[in-house]
Amino acid sequence: MSINAAKAVLKPDSVALLICDVQQKFAKVIYEFDKMLCNSTKLVGALKLLDIPILITEQYPKALGHTVPELAGCATNGPFHKTQFSMYTKEVCTELSKICCGKPPESIILIGIEAHVCVENTAIDLKNNGFEVHTVADCCSSRSQEDRLLAFQRMHQFGCQITTSENVIFKLLKDSKHQHFKEIQKLIQSPSQYTGLATLSKI
Repeated sequence: MSINAAKAVLKPDSVALLICDVQQKFAKVIYEFDKMLCNSTKLVGALKLLDIPILITEQYPKALGHTVPELAGCATNGPFHKTQFSMYTKEVCTELSKICCGKPPESIILIGIEAHVCVENTAIDLKNNGFEVHTVADCCSSRSQEDRLLAFQRMHQFGCQITTSENVIFKLLKDSKHQHFKEIQKLIQSPSQYTGLATLSKI
């Protein structure tokens, strides 16, 4: 297996999901928020069946509200409150160090908002600290589509895997004989909501 291909692998026992700031006050201003949330809910449902640990942050919730109800109860730990424009806070770093049976994960699945601010800054910090980052494009957004798509391009350039919710799910399942395949199959019977990602084929 080539080095680049190895980085694209997701190992169920060494991966965690980070959900970045999917908060109530953003719902009316984020591009394709409802579709992004629908895809995120499907992804989270599948990852919970696969026992993948989940961390959630909230950006200054006093002003921006708390995590939307569809995702609020899914966290293994958190939500962790923050003011910095990265999820990689001291508290989150501590949790990551032990989240996979007492060890840090090799890979992080990253979703949330805004793609060009907190998601991208989180991805930078994670890459700089040795994690492989899988940014789930159909589960991330910004106020503008331009900011969103350019953020994915930058993340790709500095080494993130730019992926989709179903791609992540099938990488973790690996086989239709998986014990939870039929349950997860019900979650993915409807295609993911389209959020305007066709232009990403250029990266």
